[in-house]
Amino acid sequence: MKIYVNWRTSIRSVFKNRKRSLLTMFGIIIGIAAVITILAIGRGFEKDTIQNLNSSDGEQVEIQVSFTPNNETLYNNNIAFFSEIDRSIIQPLEGVESVDFPQQNTDYIYKEIYIDDKKENKQLSLVKETSKELLLGRGLTTFDNETGNNVAVIDSITAEQLYGTIEKALDRGIEVEGHLFQIVGIYQGREIESMFSMPKTNIELPEKIFMRYFTSEETSSMLVVTLEEGTTPATVITDVIDVLREKGSMKDFGDYVVFDTALLTDGISQILGTITVFISCVAGISLVIAGVGVMNMMYISVSERTKEIGIRRTLGATQRSIRLQFLLEGVTLTLVGGLIGYVIGIGFAYFIGSLIDVSVSVDWFTIILAVGVSSGIGIIFSVMPASEAAKKDLIEILR
Repeated sequence: MKIYVNWRTSIRSVFKNRKRSLLTMFGIIIGIAAVITILAIGRGFEKDTIQNLNSSDGEQVEIQVSFTPNNETLYNNNIAFFSEIDRSIIQPLEGVESVDFPQQNTDYIYKEIYIDDKKENKQLSLVKETSKELLLGRGLTTFDNETGNNVAVIDSITAEQLYGTIEKALDRGIEVEGHLFQIVGIYQGREIESMFSMPKTNIELPEKIFMRYFTSEETSSMLVVTLEEGTTPATVITDVIDVLREKGSMKDFGDYVVFDTALLTDGISQILGTITVFISCVAGISLVIAGVGVMNMMYISVSERTKEIGIRRTLGATQRSIRLQFLLEGVTLTLVGGLIGYVIGIGFAYFIGSLIDVSVSVDWFTIILAVGVSSGIGIIFSVMPASEAAKKDLIEILR
């Protein structure tokens, strides 16, 4: 009952000096809002990043099995490190849901061509039809792609390197790893100005022709093993490696290793979480300054209400009761400011998230943080003023 009475008195005292209370709460509001905004956006960005890294759906875990040959010449011979045999011996293992070859990334493909009897890397682009503006000739068409015509469109720089001028290069041939293509069109090339410049496609080939000659839609350089939900990854990984070392198609030429994407996502999640907490702590420094403002206001309040304290003491109020009243005033002041700051912070987080297209994550931790920190500041920075009010000598007050 005494706590209720003291708290009601504290609330009345806070709202009695509204302007001063609002100015004091302003620092708490700004500090809490900044911390909540950073935490909400940081956690949302963390979840978005992990979701993008994890190609599997739901709670499933993917592990990537790769092969390290004993002889580096195996890399240069384009030998397939994994085959259907490897898939068939891994699939029956307990805890394995599926075994697949990863889809090849066709965004950046480099192949060697001969220029003046020297090999030079050129970037290829796989298209169904040409969309670039041409200097000479024609572009690739869907007909070329569907019928399998050995034709290519190249940039002017490659054309000049091969034949001296772009006019001489048109309708001539370009050899890409033993396969000859007729140059039917030439577009403007661009020199790479620096290491930071974006790469420029040098050769365009029909998509289906490339897949026929150079690779399938799947690459056999590694295997992607999807685990069943609820399984222990470490146990399944051990079984996969053991069976490959015993029966794998390349077991006599090197060793099998596993890259666990769960370890990567956990590491990145930890790094992003640490960065978010660090930035939040930096923003939280403003709360210390706001706490000093609360302490200053409480000292002024104690000084102005000396007579009130004396009257309460003569009516039987104890030192503990006086101390509790002023502590509750400080907590009420900062708690109200913290709740307002939380609402503003969440609103600001959603606003910024919509601008930069980042998800916002709101959880119980942010709510507890806002209430806990604001209450803690109220208690910590109100203890000394409250103790001074409780220790005032009654005789000196009534003189």
